[in-house]
Order: sequence, then structure tokens, then C-alpha cells
Amino acid sequence: MPTGVGPLAGLVRGNARRRPIHLFFGMRHPESDFFYGEELPAWKEDGRLTRLGTAVSRGARPHYVQDALRAEATQVADLIRNGARVMVCGGRDMAAGVADALAEILARSG
Repeated sequence: MPTGVGPLAGLVRGNARRRPIHLFFGMRHPESDFFYGEELPAWKEDGRLTRLGTAVSRGARPHYVQDALRAEATQVADLIRNGARVMVCGGRDMAAGVADALAEILARSG
């Protein structure tokens, strides 16, 4: 099942001005679902991507995008406070979980 990362990968690829982009990428199985897995490190190296966080939801230790956001709550709150735009690609359930995590993060930071 596609993860919906394609539009965000396009934004990263087209980031010629090297604006900071922090991408949290959720997938079920990294062996088959890590789309753009070869391109993302290169984009990070050349400054098109600032940070890549991954979350794998299947396996021995499931980890979701909302978990990755909560783990970096202080940095995420700082980014949003400084004008970051939040874009979500994926299913409705995942989007709802991300919205809940962001609400928790932002409530803690005032």
C-alpha cells in the first residue's frame, strides 16, 4: 500500500532554495515501503532535506509517525512556533493520530 509520501518527496526534490524541511516518514515495512529510500539521503546531503525521521508500524516494536513527533516534541513545537508548515500525506487514521499528537505537543508549549 503506498504511503502517500510522493507529494512530499516532490517538495523536497524541488527545494532548490534549501529551506529547512523536516520529514517524518511512516511505513509498514522498510524493505518494501521505504519509497525514495535512495533519494532521501542524497537530498539530505545536498541540503534539500534538513531532517528525516522514520517510523515503522509493523514488526517487533511498532512505531508510528505520531510517536516520532512526540519523541521530538520540543523541536517540533519550536519549528511550529517559528512558522513551520505541517503537511500530512497518508490515511485518515494516521492524519487523526498526527493531529492529536500535534495538539498535545502544542498544548504543553503554550
